[in-house]
Amino acid sequence: MPMSRSQFKWSRGKLTEGFSSMAQHLGMKPDEVVFIHSLVVNPKGRSWRLKYFSSDSLTSSYVGCMSGPSSTVMHFPMSKSQQQYWDKYFKNGGQLIPVQRKGNTLSYPDTSLIEALLDNCISTREFELLAGKVIANSFVTDEVEELAKKVGGRTLMSCEEFLHFCGKDYLHKVADQIGIAVPPGIVVQGHTTSSTIIDFFRQKLENDGIDPAHTKVWIKPSSLSGGRGIIRPNGSTESLSEGLLQLAKVFHQAGFYTEAVKEESQLSIDDPFEGMLKFMPIILEADVAELPCVRRKVDDVAVNAVSGQNGVVHVETTPFHAENGIYTGSRLPTPEDDTLVEVAEVSVDRLLNWMWGEGYRGYVGVDTVVVEKTNGQLVAYVTDLNTRLCGATPLIVMAHRFEARLGYRPCVFSETFRLRIPEDTIDPFDVVEKSLGNLLYRGSESGYAGIAPIIVHIHPDTDFIQFRAIAIGRDELHLNILALALESLEKYE
Repeated sequence: MPMSRSQFKWSRGKLTEGFSSMAQHLGMKPDEVVFIHSLVVNPKGRSWRLKYFSSDSLTSSYVGCMSGPSSTVMHFPMSKSQQQYWDKYFKNGGQLIPVQRKGNTLSYPDTSLIEALLDNCISTREFELLAGKVIANSFVTDEVEELAKKVGGRTLMSCEEFLHFCGKDYLHKVADQIGIAVPPGIVVQGHTTSSTIIDFFRQKLENDGIDPAHTKVWIKPSSLSGGRGIIRPNGSTESLSEGLLQLAKVFHQAGFYTEAVKEESQLSIDDPFEGMLKFMPIILEADVAELPCVRRKVDDVAVNAVSGQNGVVHVETTPFHAENGIYTGSRLPTPEDDTLVEVAEVSVDRLLNWMWGEGYRGYVGVDTVVVEKTNGQLVAYVTDLNTRLCGATPLIVMAHRFEARLGYRPCVFSETFRLRIPEDTIDPFDVVEKSLGNLLYRGSESGYAGIAPIIVHIHPDTDFIQFRAIAIGRDELHLNILALALESLEKYE
């Protein structure tokens, strides 16, 4: 008999006070924890497989809207205009502590917040803020453990414990034990040739009654974050070979090959993973929307929660959208989504309580694809496990905060946009602010509605600014007006 919401093992909570609420869900007081949202990892350390393909600099504005009373958050400095914007309209008590890059002995190209703190030998103020505290970080790496030891603090769990949970292969390991649906597929655990991988995968699909030659599939690296390396070829042998080669090129860009493989051109389509320093598990899965038993895909849905000392606290379920496997935005569910949300939550409740029992502690977002089967039944396939703060986290915090202050649940969504960089650009936030004009969220000045640019950054070697916007509407009609206004911006294509 299917489980219903009344049988959920988790409790439910809000993120009204941002990181302060998160600390409480972890089972701690806000002043016992320091949040350091660092995503860059040492490619030569144990956490090499968490490569994010991004910079910690862009997370500064990301965490800016999530400050809360008595919370302490460390981040790289924001631009002047962006700092002024957050301080005026979003700062919610607590401490936002900018960390300066002072060290000149960087061990890897993109400086992480953790590495900067270690290289700086920690200033007196930083040491006092960290001394004896729990360091809550999206990735529990070797360096996080080193920092915690240096200041007499601790981490939410050990690096080894964290790495047990953080790969997509984890879902395939536990799916049968806990009774959740994952897409039909295989996990490649070690180096082998493309033909061996493809034969194994095609045989798996055939055994499941799926025609591999006419099925869309996904090729995914186990642990690369930010949607990198996710490839969607069709099921033909040639297409799969090309897809595996594309993934090998992403691994090469991440620095996962030996010195003997200096150029991408050295990668072979027959054996593209030859020469890797360490092998990252690879997942090949059928696209669930293409399965013979599926009538249609309904939506992508993420379930967000905090796994703390006293159990799992569900904070929000958010339908989301992605392009070619890369997350672009989320929205709050509407009453019409109730059945969709319940189907996703039933599967994820099982998964998160299993993870809690195995020792996972921290924020987590679980992605599902909800489909309607040919018999009319709705089923959620669990497709990804994000053991960190997620793209929807700021949206959830802002929605919960406004709901508490305004007395009604606001209508919100987030989306990612690109704008061309004017030649005289000094501060990209100024460009976004000017482009949004009267649409910009300005607290009471804009009636607690408008568009808030959450992440604003310039990609290296590109001529565009990328920003993630959260649109806050007074009602559905106003939200639709904001959406149309966003679409009308002169965007970079």
